[in-house]
Amino acid sequence: MNRCTTDLISRRCAACALLAAVAGAALPALAQGLPSDETRNFPPTAQFGELTVTNFPEVAINGTAIRTTPGFRLFSRERSIVFASNYAGQKMLVGYVIEPQTQGLHTAWILTPAEIEKYKPIQPRTLLQRVFGS
Repeated sequence: MNRCTTDLISRRCAACALLAAVAGAALPALAQGLPSDETRNFPPTAQFGELTVTNFPEVAINGTAIRTTPGFRLFSRERSIVFASNYAGQKMLVGYVIEPQTQGLHTAWILTPAEIEKYKPIQPRTLLQRVFGS
């Protein structure tokens, strides 16, 4: 004895329409983390320079060795958190915040090309630049 008056095809169409509506509503949320031409807002205590991950949690900022704090976060150009150990040995231009109590590196943001132009991070001078003063 079948008491349902709606047929199976109309239920499937309604389910597909609902699924399409939910998927369409989720697309703008997925696009929020993508890079854009806009620059990020950095805290007032942020400094800019060159970061080299040597032997994590040991890093070098502008050639000076420093340790990271236990809550250290490294943000990629796409504004997502990444593992610093993935960038071992690479030199990156970053914005960073030093924790005042421990003097450890607390947060770093890998800069996009637009941010590099805007903030002009300090890059360590090479030996030739030091000798010849250029």
